[in-house]
Amino acid sequence: MELDAKDPDVPATYSIDWHDQLITPAFREYNFETGNFVQAQPDTGWYLECTTAGRTARHYPTRWPRAAGQTVQDGSVVWTCRHPSTSNVPTVQSATWTVPDGLTLDSQSETDSVTNIVLSGGIDGLDYDVLCRMTPSVGSVIEKTITVRVRAQ
Repeated sequence: MELDAKDPDVPATYSIDWHDQLITPAFREYNFETGNFVQAQPDTGWYLECTTAGRTARHYPTRWPRAAGQTVQDGSVVWTCRHPSTSNVPTVQSATWTVPDGLTLDSQSETDSVTNIVLSGGIDGLDYDVLCRMTPSVGSVIEKTITVRVRAQ
């Protein structure tokens, strides 16, 4: 995905949606750790928390749970159904941005699964790599780099 170029004289907001890194698909024949969250396949609108670590089966369960607290066995993994608004569903806890010289970090914010940054400045015609290190409420730090293209409008 290519980001829109920013004018060097106008601040611009950039966002990274981390949903797919926080909630992954329920991969087949894959090892999951306790506390991992997945989305049922096909999507039921509920999330599943790995409450017994193990390896998923070759085929999806015939029926995913559709009520909070219900469980399903998937290979040696036990999934427990969680509503997306449940407090234990992984979210962005914090984000640290590394902004190269030439750009100015005006502000940043985090909400649920999205990190936002407002940048100003930059030299016309240059591209800047901006790194975001996101710490989730559960799990390890995840990094993503965005390239900010500065072009006079």
